[in-house]
Amino acid sequence: MRKMVLTIMAIALFSLSAHAAESKIRFGILPVIDTLPLQVCVHDGLFAEQGLDVELVRFSSALERDTAMQAGQLDGYFGDLIATYLLISRDVPMYIAMTSWRTTPGYPMFGIGLSPKNKDAGIGDLAGKKLGLSKSTIMEFLADKMEEKLGVGSYHFERIEIKKLPIRLQMLMTDQIDAALLPEPLLSLAKFKGGGALVTADDLNIPLTVLCLHRKYFKGGAGSYIRFVTAYREAVKRLTEKPEDYRQLMAETCRIPKPLVSEFPVYPYPMPELPTDAELNEVQDWMLSKGLLKERLPQELVVSPIIP
Repeated sequence: MRKMVLTIMAIALFSLSAHAAESKIRFGILPVIDTLPLQVCVHDGLFAEQGLDVELVRFSSALERDTAMQAGQLDGYFGDLIATYLLISRDVPMYIAMTSWRTTPGYPMFGIGLSPKNKDAGIGDLAGKKLGLSKSTIMEFLADKMEEKLGVGSYHFERIEIKKLPIRLQMLMTDQIDAALLPEPLLSLAKFKGGGALVTADDLNIPLTVLCLHRKYFKGGAGSYIRFVTAYREAVKRLTEKPEDYRQLMAETCRIPKPLVSEFPVYPYPMPELPTDAELNEVQDWMLSKGLLKERLPQELVVSPIIP
């Protein structure tokens, strides 16, 4: 009898430890405004309420984050669709769990900033001028989309590779380059310091960034994934209902420059959803045209098999 009790206890302890291991999620992020709902989940204990132990692992660059994900040091990550496809093409076992930001009119996440010398320039004045960006990334994808919106081709600017954003912003503000592809809040900071903005990506109607999770979280009923989505949905709801309650959290975790803290808007984040097949195909088509992918990846290899 005692042996049977010990066996039952051992099984129970094994089950609890297995559940704990499944519920521990190391999630790689960048300190950008797309990730505010994740910060709310941790700040308000929403993940803990769902029985999840989620650690947000902050990286200073996308390269560091992607390297950690590829090395198996993370269980999930926040990133753009270009980076996501590259990781999956390199056999990183993850699915897109949901869209974290979709371009929304009135709330630009990226745009082409102008130097102080060119702050009032129109698109015609900028032919052949230097545009700083990071090539073969979501930045170049957006540059193509915004130039198409402006009615010019990718040949209109002289594209200059400047990978590090602080250096790109500094070169823009000192007139070393004429324009730069910048994310928010750096685009707003450039305008605050005397620069301008040529165009933003807010009305392109595309998913820009996504949250991804290791495929293990989608097995056996996908309990961890469902709980993750439940917590995230509640965070978005709270941000929608009382955005000002989270202004200070946004300032602290999303690198909002001090001069912008009081005025920079708390964005209206989308409820959990997946990118459409058409949207994902557009990204793949672009990557194939640039030689970033050798072949098309099937959607079942990329997207969550469960609708969030």
